[in-house]
Amino acid sequence: MANSIKILVLDDEEDTKDLFQQEFRHQIERGDYSFYFSMSSEEVSNMLKEESFDIFITDINIAGFDGITFISRLKDTYPLMKTIVTSAYGDMNTLRAVMRSGAHDFVIKPIDFRDLTLTIENTVSTVLELKKAAVTAKKLSAISDELSLSAQLQKSILPGNSLKYGDVDIWADSIPAAEVGGDFYDFFWLDETKVGIVMADVSGKNVTAAMFSIIAKTLIKSFSKIYKSPAECFRKVNKTLCEENVTTMFVTAMYGIFDMETHELTYTNAGHLPIAVVHPSKEPSFLECDSGIALGIVEDTKFQDNKYVLSPGEMVMMYTDGVTEAANSNGEEFDFSRLISVLKQHPITTPKLLVNDLVVAIKRFVNGAPQSDDITTLCLKYKPRVVRNVT
Repeated sequence: MANSIKILVLDDEEDTKDLFQQEFRHQIERGDYSFYFSMSSEEVSNMLKEESFDIFITDINIAGFDGITFISRLKDTYPLMKTIVTSAYGDMNTLRAVMRSGAHDFVIKPIDFRDLTLTIENTVSTVLELKKAAVTAKKLSAISDELSLSAQLQKSILPGNSLKYGDVDIWADSIPAAEVGGDFYDFFWLDETKVGIVMADVSGKNVTAAMFSIIAKTLIKSFSKIYKSPAECFRKVNKTLCEENVTTMFVTAMYGIFDMETHELTYTNAGHLPIAVVHPSKEPSFLECDSGIALGIVEDTKFQDNKYVLSPGEMVMMYTDGVTEAANSNGEEFDFSRLISVLKQHPITTPKLLVNDLVVAIKRFVNGAPQSDDITTLCLKYKPRVVRNVT
């Protein structure tokens, strides 16, 4: 029972408790859920002072009860608790007001318990991912400011350099300008055919930036398991960062999902540099994408999903401004023209070789000038497997 999801229900109907206990008896018996019931907002306030709950289910149409104001206060006081609203009034104005007040979801009365079950399950997934992020943030807040420890932590969150499976070949690398930095990349499987790729750059190059990058990376990966749209994932990550951001830091980021079945890359952008495409038989190009606003600045920012279908042999490259803004002793930057020049020289190669050759070109260009920013790159190649017929 210690790991039960604790659900507090506020409803003034006499049979609510019996209905919930009957409908969720199996979950209760297994110890998945623990339900607590109340018929007044005053009692709920007292219960919340005594112990914590994961989910709050409330009817906003109780006489003498200002549900919208109550929910808004709960959001500020108990940020990890998610609220599900039940209401006999399903007009859009009421529902919009409820969601703006901080509710996570809603169910129309009379309650369809199949709908409520799915709503609770989806809310539980969100709660668990937020708890993971909160645990990570709590651990990070207790970590020493020692740079060496910060660097070890930052390096430990990176998934390694390579991923090869099926039609996908990925190589990524990051060269920090100092002992700790703000860049990070990630790649991870979302299911058997879809792989997520992330490139991000946190403002600042200090210990705080390193800690912020770990939190941002954790949130992106956590929400990617809940939201299948990159744009929706970024919307939730941005909202969470804005709510919890006491450092006024922000992160530019690009997140894409490559589907091995359709060969389609669905991607969204939060103030980051455009994705470069290396074509086997024509000039390199950049994918069109609304640049958006960096994560952690404006809470209600909306992001847009974009799509691009890769042809066999094509590569997409994500990178940070440490690539294009690498400067030599004269202050001249590597810029996009030299990036394109390197990509043109390698229309047919592997992601690893392309990334390595780009780094070599940057080092040759700066010619010993101090590195002022992290140089981080991730390259994905769509290379269909050759299937030989055996006769």
